[in-house]
Amino acid sequence: MIILSRVQLLALLIFCLTYAFIITERLHRLKAAMLGFSLVLLMQIVEQSEIFSFIDFNTIGLLLGMMILVGILKKTGLIQHIAAEAVVYSKGNAWVLLVFLSFLTAVISALIDNVTTVLLVGPIALAVADVMEINPMPFIFAEIFSSNIGGTATLIGDPPNLLIGSAAGLTFNDFIINLGPPVILSMIVLFGLLYLWYGGDLKPKGQEKTSRGDFSGPRKLQDPALAIRVVAVMALVLVGFVLHGVLHLEAATIALAGATLALIVCPVDVEELLLDVDWVTILFFSMLFMLVGTLEHVGVIELFATKMFALVGEHFKALTMILIWVSGLASAVVDNVPYTAAVIPLVKHISHLGGYDPKPLWWALALGACLGGNGTLVGASANLVMAGIANKAGIRLDFKTFLSRGMVLMSATLFVSAIYILWRYL
Repeated sequence: MIILSRVQLLALLIFCLTYAFIITERLHRLKAAMLGFSLVLLMQIVEQSEIFSFIDFNTIGLLLGMMILVGILKKTGLIQHIAAEAVVYSKGNAWVLLVFLSFLTAVISALIDNVTTVLLVGPIALAVADVMEINPMPFIFAEIFSSNIGGTATLIGDPPNLLIGSAAGLTFNDFIINLGPPVILSMIVLFGLLYLWYGGDLKPKGQEKTSRGDFSGPRKLQDPALAIRVVAVMALVLVGFVLHGVLHLEAATIALAGATLALIVCPVDVEELLLDVDWVTILFFSMLFMLVGTLEHVGVIELFATKMFALVGEHFKALTMILIWVSGLASAVVDNVPYTAAVIPLVKHISHLGGYDPKPLWWALALGACLGGNGTLVGASANLVMAGIANKAGIRLDFKTFLSRGMVLMSATLFVSAIYILWRYL
């Protein structure tokens, strides 16, 4: 039985109330998060000076920097131009385009963070759906799901992997060799489910458009000179992301420096550009970090994790399977970074006590924490960012719709991953 202190119980109740409002959509997600944040402060669960330290400013800075860069890129017309060219070369086959963009997203997400990938490829995916006049939802889900799956494959693809790699002394190659196969299997599962859900929608309205003439006019490259400048800056930023370990620079530093350079070398109106920044998403992330940080601060996350391991610590196979599933479910609800940080020392402790090889546990934790992000709209940063991009394009992605798709995919990919762990290591 888990016994919570008064402060822990109060923090958990506020967190659950906030999520209830988000899930039922009784309040806008930002309003709900602000309500939870305010209650935490008013009830003095955490001091004001302390709660702001829970914000992951690396994520916030990364979001802001990349939103500015993508905002400049949009003004060039390059995104719509790429979308039109992609449609031409695919001969109007929406399914080919969907697979291509999903594969591209997964590969990029393995090399840089998921949020940046979605900011780069997401607008292209929506432009493709617009050009072909088809339902954009399969493209939206494909972008979100493939970014989270692809990021699972490498040390730098998703923040939990960075934490695990640092704690366990695992290398970039260790992650690719051990997590590459379940990631490939998960992508196959994704394509199967997308075809099952949206196969009938992936057909353009009326006659298929396959010539460049069909996409002239508003979809031409509007400002080639500006496009060259901003693409050059973005190339430097991507190189910085790949080499961030060598450069000893955080992702936010690279993104904000790139945004600053772009603003200097590109002739754009700064005030107009900042109006395009998705401030709602940035504020929601900040509030969510503070709410989850409160749970971590008062010991709720560690308490539940400790109880789980206490029950099955002596049964290695059961422990590994429970770890992958609980990590997946937990990461669908709370941010996977504090969850992973809380579980890492417990994995170390149990491995030492039982004399186990900890690697299967590390891979189970990584797969659960990363793939679990596909479960709900708030499960991963990329989900909310893509929802924000869609919302700006007039497409609403609500919590319930995401849940109906995300939970199915999450369960399927966790099942495939669990079978892989059992077959290869246990």
